[in-house]
Amino acid sequence: MKQLVPTFTKTILKGDVQALSELYTSSIQGSTDSLTFYESVVRPSMYRIGDLWEKNQITVAEEHLATATLKYLLASVYTPYEVSERRPKGLLFCIEGEQHSLGLELANEVFKEQHWNTRYLGANVPIRDAVTFVKAWRPQAVAISIGMTTTIQQLKECLEEIEKVQPDIKILVGGRLISHYKLEFLKKDSIKTFYDLRELNEYLEEHADQFLALIEEKISN
Repeated sequence: MKQLVPTFTKTILKGDVQALSELYTSSIQGSTDSLTFYESVVRPSMYRIGDLWEKNQITVAEEHLATATLKYLLASVYTPYEVSERRPKGLLFCIEGEQHSLGLELANEVFKEQHWNTRYLGANVPIRDAVTFVKAWRPQAVAISIGMTTTIQQLKECLEEIEKVQPDIKILVGGRLISHYKLEFLKKDSIKTFYDLRELNEYLEEHADQFLALIEEKISN
């Protein structure tokens, strides 16, 4: 599957939706599960594009076109899942200042495949707005993406504010930054960090009963 990454990357950089759909249909669809597709093809392709942008080898416009092209494909291949109110709730967003949200969109799909009831807020969410949503919706978990060192302080402040309004919430943090930095304030029992979508999927599977018990307790009260 990884051998498709160069071709996949070139195709999304061209913004050729039809060619991308044909590539997916001929080489990917039916030959692997969605998680392997996300981890082995989508994520490395977006990392390549990010590296090209950081090295000024592509423009901001080209990077945006590639992202939009990929999102178009993903929207067409996502599988809808029915979710009841008796399932755990997960709130997903990128910290304020983070503009790249594709990885979190994929994480949202992982949550939904595990039959979570999710709300995906997208990129660059102000701390106040995230906290307000937590207070109103009372999710069992929040998943936050961080990719830049310039947003570390915002992440720290956001986590502190969320835990003030809902001390029992589980906080899941992922993103490119997690692979490169050890952040001391994330070393808490209430916080779990993830290097990739497979780790996230395994965590949700392993703790499914625990989260379901929280839902049943809430309903009974």
